Amino acid sequence: MKPRVPTGGLTILILCSTILSGLVILSQPSSGHPLDRISPSFEAVSPLVNNRPFDYIVIILMENKNFNQIDDSATAPYLNQLAHNYSLATRYSACDHPSLPNYMCLTGGNNYFSGIDCSPSVSCSTSNSSIVDRVESAGLTWKAYLEDMPAPCYKNASGNYTFATNPFIFYDNIGNNSTRCTAHVIPANSGGNGPPDDNLLNALGSTSTASNFMWLTPNLCDNMHNCTISRGDNYLSKLVPLILNSYIFKNEKAALLITFDEGYGIYPTDYVYTIWAGSTVKNHYQSSNQYSHFSLPRTLESVWDLVPLTAKDQGSPPMMEFFPSPSSPPPLLKANFTFTPSDPDQSQLVNFSGLAMGGAQPYSYTWSFGDGDRGTGQSTGHVYVHIGDYTVNLTIADTFGQIATTSGAIFVDTQPSPAGTCQGCTKTTSPRTLGLMISFAIGAASSFLGSKIISRRRPNGLKPGMRTTGDLP
Repeated sequence: MKPRVPTGGLTILILCSTILSGLVILSQPSSGHPLDRISPSFEAVSPLVNNRPFDYIVIILMENKNFNQIDDSATAPYLNQLAHNYSLATRYSACDHPSLPNYMCLTGGNNYFSGIDCSPSVSCSTSNSSIVDRVESAGLTWKAYLEDMPAPCYKNASGNYTFATNPFIFYDNIGNNSTRCTAHVIPANSGGNGPPDDNLLNALGSTSTASNFMWLTPNLCDNMHNCTISRGDNYLSKLVPLILNSYIFKNEKAALLITFDEGYGIYPTDYVYTIWAGSTVKNHYQSSNQYSHFSLPRTLESVWDLVPLTAKDQGSPPMMEFFPSPSSPPPLLKANFTFTPSDPDQSQLVNFSGLAMGGAQPYSYTWSFGDGDRGTGQSTGHVYVHIGDYTVNLTIADTFGQIATTSGAIFVDTQPSPAGTCQGCTKTTSPRTLGLMISFAIGAASSFLGSKIISRRRPNGLKPGMRTTGDLP
């Protein structure tokens, strides 16, 4: 005879086990919304502000005049006016004689080929780096413009153009690289016969065409080598205003340097007339501090954080005094935001509030709510029409151009959090669900036990209401 199994007690045990399992499951956070999800407040830091005095420079090289030949000269009224309006270095020395070594000092930090003007060749070139190599290594751009040069990277003499005033072709990694040379060493004028230097001027019309480093060698007449001081001064009086009124000089931080390759003295007292001009330069300023052609690459190295070329430029003073001292940088800008309610429902208004820390007013606030909609303003509201997880982004900009961004997650569902639950905790309906489960379990158990009691009172095979034969009268 098989043992009887207490099925009623087993059923109650199974139901109770189910209830307890449900309680355990309900007490755990949903895998999609854990308790340690991102807080509704986020922070990010902006990059440092650029305080360098210029981002663009134009360098014009004139020829063969002492400082005293230009200073207060009636034959150079425009140069003197320019020096008065902007900045003049009164003790700026050429580095050597004749022309070519000075051009090499200005571009390479060394007077390569000292004492000679030689044509570019195996014996008259250098494998050393130039300032434009350093410019490129810093992610900046450069271009050299040679007036009346017949074709890009032209290495011979032609009319009023000469190779001796084109230092770039003497560097092996430029002159022997035809692709690089023809792209960067080009004619200043499309007509090839004096001004206007339209290729240079057109480049200054946009940040997309201007280079950070721009060099101009006028032809042998305009640079005063073969023609008079008056001729060269007149040339500058027409060209320089166009440069200073160009888009780059009006809208960007740009500086103009005009100097002469050499005078008639001996370094370091071969003083040549040297002017800084542009909106970033001091007005009505003169300096008698000692500078030289080595100071130009040193200035660029200081402004653009470049590696020095040689010990000569490294040991020379940069010409930073000709630029106003940069103002103290504003405090670093940081971004933060909060939102309420912290557990929003579908179609409920969510209020966002941005917070700018550091930087300088006024601030601008731009929001992206993660569902394709955007907003502006320090405080703004948004309604999510669908449930789900969204990433909110806030961008804050200040008056100095600093930008800080921050982002974080927000979860939108259909039920509000029970009263008293903590911010960010997972919503739960455990009390209500538990009551339903207990009620169901008790009802099911009662029905089951009742049916078993009734069945024990009836013989097998009889339906309710039927009698056994023993019950017949």
